Amino acid sequence: MTTPTGSLTPQTVQRLAFIRFLHEQGVTQSRQPQPLAATAVLSFHDAVELFLVLAGEHLQVGLPTQISFSQYWDKLAAGLPPNTQLPSKKAMERMNKLRVNLKHHGAVPSPTDIDQVRADVLTFFTDATPVIFGGSFTQIDMIDLVSRPQTVNFLQFAQTCADKGDLPQAMAALSIAFTELIEHYTETRRSAYRPPFRFGDVKDYRDESRRIGGDREAKKLRLTDLLGHIKDISKQLSSVTKTTKEIQRAMRVTALGIDYTRYARFDVLTPQVGRYIGGNASFFVEEGHKLLTHEDYQFARLFVIETAMQAAKADAVLQRRLDHRAASPGGWGQSEQRDWEGPDPFGN
Repeated sequence: MTTPTGSLTPQTVQRLAFIRFLHEQGVTQSRQPQPLAATAVLSFHDAVELFLVLAGEHLQVGLPTQISFSQYWDKLAAGLPPNTQLPSKKAMERMNKLRVNLKHHGAVPSPTDIDQVRADVLTFFTDATPVIFGGSFTQIDMIDLVSRPQTVNFLQFAQTCADKGDLPQAMAALSIAFTELIEHYTETRRSAYRPPFRFGDVKDYRDESRRIGGDREAKKLRLTDLLGHIKDISKQLSSVTKTTKEIQRAMRVTALGIDYTRYARFDVLTPQVGRYIGGNASFFVEEGHKLLTHEDYQFARLFVIETAMQAAKADAVLQRRLDHRAASPGGWGQSEQRDWEGPDPFGN
């Protein structure tokens, strides 16, 4: 995103990306059931206030340390181009009043109030961003908040596909981005000692009950009862494997701090992607995926960005484990065994 006079600093771009992230988070919260939707007012207010503070720095307007919300409009006027003004003052003051009533008096805003705030905040950002930063609010890309290059590449490709109107391809890219993130943090492609977020390895198992039931040699030997038991075992093993892998996936997601309810929605919206040796991949577009909307895409994209930010907290854990392994190249056989000298560990 650029201004008419030159590029914004990387720090400004990143802060604008965070402001848009808060705004999108508020939009998502505003569509939750009551009273959960009320939290949107807090996110919207934080986004607007951060925007106003950043505007003061960008316009080089000295804002006082103690400033009321409505004073931003008067103080920032000194740095605006001639014959322009910061928009939506009345609407933002109305939002601020709802926020004060909620935070300090416990008054939950009505669904109508929340809908109005959502519309007002979008109007404010749409009108104010070009005036202050010289670009469109929708051009602010939240991927500036993502540090993992691989995730950024998939997000950029997804946006390219979405811009061309190919939402299934865009959603497949987001699905791959999410899976690659999970695999990175659970180290499913690397042999590692006690990876903290993997929760074991479960190999695929295909139900062989039909093939077993058709074994002619076994039938000749009159092993029908045994075949029946083996068929049941095969069906059960296939079911247990499938369930275990689903539980494992859920554990990996929640252990990284990802909202499982939002993941479940993301999983419904995105197609299943099959990846093959050699780098090829394909995905399956179900009838429901043909009804995808731009709103569905925005949710899925925001979810991947949130996931990348949330999972990044695990970087320190993984690095600490790598450092520990590097300091112990000999592994278990080279460790020092000591006798326990404290109280009875079995409580006897």
